[in-house]
Amino acid sequence: MKKRENIVIIVVLIVMVIAIVGVSYAAFNYSRTGSINTITTGAITMKYTETSNTINLTGALPTTDKTGMVRLNPGEYFDFSISSEITGDVNINYEISAKDITVLSGDQKKIDGKYIKLYLTKLNGDNEEGLMTPETYNEEATANDYTGRPEGEMSLYTSSMNSSESNNYRLRMYVDESYNPQGDGGGLTFSVRINVYGKAGDKYVPLTTQEILEDNELQEETTNMFNYASNGSYISSFDPEEGPQYGSEPSQVTNGLYSMNDEDGVSYYYRGAVTNNNVQFGEYASDYYVYENNGLYYQSLESCREANVGYEDECTQVKLANAGDKMYWKIVRVNGDGSLRLIYNGTSANPDNSDLVNSFAVGKIPYNLESNDPKYTGYTYDNGTDSFIKKEVDTWYKNTLGSSIYDSKVIGGRFCSDSSGYKNASEYDVSEAMFGDLTDVYMYSSMGDRLANFQKNSPGNNAPTLSCPATEETYGGSYRLKAGLITADELVLAGESSYVVGNSYLNPGDSQMWYWSMTPAGFYGGNATVWYEREGLDINDVNFNFAVRPVINVTTDDGFTSGDGTASSPYKIS
Repeated sequence: MKKRENIVIIVVLIVMVIAIVGVSYAAFNYSRTGSINTITTGAITMKYTETSNTINLTGALPTTDKTGMVRLNPGEYFDFSISSEITGDVNINYEISAKDITVLSGDQKKIDGKYIKLYLTKLNGDNEEGLMTPETYNEEATANDYTGRPEGEMSLYTSSMNSSESNNYRLRMYVDESYNPQGDGGGLTFSVRINVYGKAGDKYVPLTTQEILEDNELQEETTNMFNYASNGSYISSFDPEEGPQYGSEPSQVTNGLYSMNDEDGVSYYYRGAVTNNNVQFGEYASDYYVYENNGLYYQSLESCREANVGYEDECTQVKLANAGDKMYWKIVRVNGDGSLRLIYNGTSANPDNSDLVNSFAVGKIPYNLESNDPKYTGYTYDNGTDSFIKKEVDTWYKNTLGSSIYDSKVIGGRFCSDSSGYKNASEYDVSEAMFGDLTDVYMYSSMGDRLANFQKNSPGNNAPTLSCPATEETYGGSYRLKAGLITADELVLAGESSYVVGNSYLNPGDSQMWYWSMTPAGFYGGNATVWYEREGLDINDVNFNFAVRPVINVTTDDGFTSGDGTASSPYKIS
């Protein structure tokens, strides 16, 4: 495989000044640059176009991410577009970045960039897709040779174009809620210029991806592969009295690295009982404690008390990890954008899962404290209220990687809580022999369409996806997060199968460390249900108690510093 320094075939440097944005808690101003910037050479044209709206706020006080991410009043956001006209087999790698250009005059003072939040989205009609989590201003120490971005700028988004297209973006910038304006004297300012850089050449392939492809022969999918667990087990039929009947097909034993497109390109995912996808990344900076109550483990005393009303005094502190303990992970897949999707594997590459401390989990809790409404299947609900489990995952990340030097390597990656297709089970042609009366049985597309098709009246094939289906519900949906949970689709890709005992690298085996996914399943008997992983995929009510196994997305231009992915020599990310 070509190394990075050899794959640029045509070089076209594109530097387009998009906007100058000034912000303080007292004023938020945008200065329009006016001209349209067009770079043309040979078969490539890239153009930047401003829209008429500008950012121009008065009295912009510190605000929360929840508010800052959705501001849509005039003067609170700035739209722009990047378009290309490409002829022939040419690819452009481009990057949107921010550069601090604050200039002080007189007795003006500058607000620290650590209090300035930037948030970039992509516009798809009336919908916005988050391209990053809200991030405080932080300049990159190294340049990006593939896009032409120099060092000393904050990278907001990197992508590529290989055909004529036009993309619309929206920028928001605001003062973080952590800033306290009392006593600052007022008039503080902070300005950034938003730049776009681009180079023509082969699509950027991170060194980590190159190493993984060199270490693994890419496998081909077998026919109807996802109807089987990776050990060849499957449900051959369903008997109304005896339940599922099982079979085994040796030709469907599948292990190794496979590929499937996701929303950003080609994704490479591990499947089966693989043993060479281990990573060491991060460590606990100090002793880390959780709070135990009746065999369950919470990330804070507050959440423990919230979940155990009437028994608050029984919450006791338990050490989960010691200062200096390394964090180990499994690579679930290489994302289409080149980042690595990692699932937590504990403080050992070989956890025995005998208890929480010696497991791949960081807690054991209900998904939501209430289950009597379909909305409680969502990772968020009521248009942005965090589920109980999301708050726990966020707390763990904030108190560990989020407050360490490793945070800069963790991107706001894609996560999906697929609440699409919510309807009565009869609309999915579900077998009444399995469910009986379907009147009060409701399913999401994950359950009715993609991942449990053995339960239909007519034959169907499982069809996991790495793209998040659009939803019309006020709960669930697509997210950009620093940390989340695995999806049921990813578990099927890894070799798990609904109601079948599997053996993939994500299977917890016969232990009590069964863990939650973030994929809604249905609403049965008045209870919201979500997919979870035991010895195979299953569903359960959201107020049941299962383990929490965080997932993150990591990007690095440096490749792995050592290791071959085995448990004895895991890949290491600096």
